[in-house]
Amino acid sequence: MQPYEQGALDGLCGVYSIIHSSRIINDLADTDCQKLFNEVIDYLNKEMNLSKLLIDGLNINIIGEILNNVISLNIKREMPFRGKPETSLPGFWFSMQEFLNNNSNRAVLLGLGGVYDHWSVVNSISDKRINFLDSGGLCYFNRGNCTTKKPDRRRIHQIYPTHTYFLS
Repeated sequence: MQPYEQGALDGLCGVYSIIHSSRIINDLADTDCQKLFNEVIDYLNKEMNLSKLLIDGLNINIIGEILNNVISLNIKREMPFRGKPETSLPGFWFSMQEFLNNNSNRAVLLGLGGVYDHWSVVNSISDKRINFLDSGGLCYFNRGNCTTKKPDRRRIHQIYPTHTYFLS
């Protein structure tokens, strides 16, 4: 019998992705991360149906509301691919590389599909792979297994450019 990991029974991967992003950008200590987690959960409890979010997870709009309204996050956000679902993997990959390689206090929060229906944070990227700081145990994806289109047998990891935040 294997133990459950975060995300197996709850929809908190979006919350963890926000915390991980803030941790990278603001170099937060564990106690700061706990305070920020509490603040995000309090915000969701006051402003939304927390039990539904715990079960169903967060969508791109709710993540945006958290980034806008939880002041202590201290994060600037961009959505360079908003309204551009046709974005190719090479163009998207290059943009992530350019953004992340210019400064160590940046993160890319990604919406994933295919094998995983998940939110995660890219903390580094090379020509061949993206590396994650992830609450569900993801470590990396090889570029050859990724797509921005519909997944297939070879390209099993779908990355949604329209569900991507460049955070600093």
